[in-house]
Amino acid sequence: MRKWLAAAGLMACLTPVRAQIVADPGEMALGTVLAGPVQNREVVLRNTGTQPARVTGISGSCGCLTPGTVSNALAPGETRAVPLTLRTASLPAGPHAWTLAVASADETGAQWTRLCRLSATIRREVELEPALVAVSGEREATVVVTIRDRREKPLAVTGWSSTLPGLSVDKRENAGTETRLTVRVPSMAEGRHAGALLLATSDPAHALLEIPVLVQARARDSARATPETISLAGKAGTTAFQLVRLSASGDSPVRVAEVTVEGIQAVTRHAAGPGNHATLRVETTLPAGLAAGSVKVRIEGRDRPVTIPVALEGN
Repeated sequence: MRKWLAAAGLMACLTPVRAQIVADPGEMALGTVLAGPVQNREVVLRNTGTQPARVTGISGSCGCLTPGTVSNALAPGETRAVPLTLRTASLPAGPHAWTLAVASADETGAQWTRLCRLSATIRREVELEPALVAVSGEREATVVVTIRDRREKPLAVTGWSSTLPGLSVDKRENAGTETRLTVRVPSMAEGRHAGALLLATSDPAHALLEIPVLVQARARDSARATPETISLAGKAGTTAFQLVRLSASGDSPVRVAEVTVEGIQAVTRHAAGPGNHATLRVETTLPAGLAAGSVKVRIEGRDRPVTIPVALEGN
């Protein structure tokens, strides 16, 4: 028996590894980083096998960690650098850890998933409220963004730009340790639009602050939700909920046919009323940091679903 087991073990060791893609380094300690500025890093993917392999998926464990994309297959021994973006604006102070999952497959259909772990200690000196701008509707909207800096010498916002066409800062007000920016989000073509508001500041350590912007534009004849967006904040790990009223043009009662949740973990319930409206309850557990997703509600007799952007912030 022992000889058989030894032989089997030897055969296993001699069996060539076909193809599997690993992330290098497998552990990445970022040290202490400031909340607010975006952290840009990179991870190297390596095919450690004997056959070509392709990356079938690469994702972060939190919406604040965004990897770049990988195209084409990697030959045996080939490496490819992938950029990583870590958005820290909404993260509470203290230690944090994230996981990057890299899924790969070879030409035979064999599949692997390998993990890379990132860790950092967040130091918070500047507050951004909201840390994510989420807007839904058929017309342009106005959002007030507040920057709080209670240090002896607060930073000043020296300029701004946007990766979302038409978005602008129409007004800036300074009040002690706070700076308030009136941000105009333009009306856009129907669909989902994602971008960011970029704030340049006088503090070299916070030279560029990035606030993600999510716009869910809808057609004028579609059903609607009130409020149009859901923003929930509080202690990480606690339960929070929002009631949403669903309405539509005409005199017919609103009947919910289906509700789907994307990008976050949430439980929904709905009921008829009041009147011809319907009421939707969205309940979730707040994450550590920032998470964004949406709730899609299909109304009977309507071609277009109601999409409600959701922004969650746990601290």
